[in-house]
Amino acid sequence: MDICPYCKSIKTVKRGFRYNDKGKTPVRKCMKCDRIFTKSSFRRMRYKDKTILRAVSLYKKGKSAAKVRDALAADKIKVSRWTIIKWAKKFK
Repeated sequence: MDICPYCKSIKTVKRGFRYNDKGKTPVRKCMKCDRIFTKSSFRRMRYKDKTILRAVSLYKKGKSAAKVRDALAADKIKVSRWTIIKWAKKFK
């Protein structure tokens, strides 16, 4: 069972999938507050979870934001230095 992020209820049901650039994500519906949500620790993020994890990991290991940007650019992922710094602050 998933917990509703809005009302913290455990009464949730499956409601299909959401398709976007990140891929296929399961959608749940809360039976108490009637809201629809997806379970993710990277809510409302544009980039894939593994891209964010990789960037933050490289940055925390001591690489500069420019070096991390260049490492991601080698995989054809365009991210600004400022975005990498914001991710590092957000996911301490």
